[in-house]
Amino acid sequence: MGYGGNGKGWGGWGYNPMMWMSWGKGYGKGKGWGNRRRAPRIDPTLKIWIGNIPEDVTWKELQTLGNTVGATKWVEVFKGKGKGTGMIAYKTVEEVASAMDALRGQALNGQVIEVDTWVKKDPEEKAPDA
Repeated sequence: MGYGGNGKGWGGWGYNPMMWMSWGKGYGKGKGWGNRRRAPRIDPTLKIWIGNIPEDVTWKELQTLGNTVGATKWVEVFKGKGKGTGMIAYKTVEEVASAMDALRGQALNGQVIEVDTWVKKDPEEKAPDA
């Protein structure tokens, strides 16, 4: 008869496949979010801000425009609150300076873009005091 009356082999506990699944990653480990592609940490002096980008422009189109000046390291087109803006990162400060001069006034999909240095806002600047 055995212990617990559930037959032979598993000692009366029965087979629970969920028990085996929990041994993989564990609890609270993210369950696969670690494979997402994230932007690399790039020095702000190597980035330029691009504004007035048409909504239908992809990062690949912005990259081809950025590559006309020099080899780009990272290109991003922002969505949501930052819609219409983007960022291009280069490898050297000299490439950034030449890109700012060359890209100023260029057109992307028939719309003239704005070019400026990359300045990240502090959390104090984002929320005005009430």
